[in-house]
Amino acid sequence: RVWDAAAGGELAFNADQLGRECLGWIVENALLVDRLWQALGREANVRRYCPDRLAELDNHDDRVRVTLSSGVRLSAALAVAADGAASRVREQLGIACAVHDYQQRALVAYVRTALPHQDTAWQRFLPSGPLAFLPCRHDVLPGSAPGHVSSIVWTLPESEAQRLAALDPADFCRELSRGFAARLGDVLDVSQRATFPLRRQLARDYVAGRVLLAGDAAHAVHPLAGQGVNLGLRDVAALRAVLARAGARDLGAAHRLAQYQRQRRSENTLAAYSFDAINRVFSNDALVPTLLRGPLLGLAGRIAPLRQWLAGVASGG
Repeated sequence: RVWDAAAGGELAFNADQLGRECLGWIVENALLVDRLWQALGREANVRRYCPDRLAELDNHDDRVRVTLSSGVRLSAALAVAADGAASRVREQLGIACAVHDYQQRALVAYVRTALPHQDTAWQRFLPSGPLAFLPCRHDVLPGSAPGHVSSIVWTLPESEAQRLAALDPADFCRELSRGFAARLGDVLDVSQRATFPLRRQLARDYVAGRVLLAGDAAHAVHPLAGQGVNLGLRDVAALRAVLARAGARDLGAAHRLAQYQRQRRSENTLAAYSFDAINRVFSNDALVPTLLRGPLLGLAGRIAPLRQWLAGVASGG
């Protein structure tokens, strides 16, 4: 459920109305990473080098040669750089990024609310930025009942994020309840809080020789739509399709990697600028956007084909 604090109007997605079992899954990052790491360990053709770090990368016409800090040397037809927004591989390749600093921070925490979250993701647009409550398992906050714990992502100007992060828990819960209009009743408890800066970062190239960028190494987007990980997973799906078509032929052939770059760079760039536009329209108190955005949300909620299309976009479909 999505609504605007200043102008009313609400957009609601319901799995039953859309003919789906559910709209999506919310998975904690640490849990996802742990399960993927365990799955890698069960693959007979995967060798893990950890802990270790990249020391040197030599990008040749026929092979990529990598030297690790431990002295291990590796050679392959293709290397995939999925080492995050501060990618060391991207830096060594000299791939530039287009970066926009939103001058905002995301404040994240677990909270317990008086009313249950109803297995629903909630988002309220405030002039300072969106505030999302995402349903979460209850045992992350000791003593909580099932259905009463959410993970919050609150986009705020940098100074306000720092102020709220420094409040004592009781004062923070009161401010959060007001910011969310007590939609789930009073906020009763909060975990340790953290903040991180928000930037749009798009690599100008996804391919350099036989090295390919994927995930946050290629693109970092505003979190308001919760699509950062989904875009990375779509990178993986596109890469799998390209490699499947290669069969036993050269995996790192230039024309194959060009296919991946064309598809993923265009989709990720469109997504990044779309989230950017939503953030600009909803994260301000200018008169015209304020008057329009609430009714537009309500209109979108009443037009079934548009609502279904938006649900597909939001779920990565």
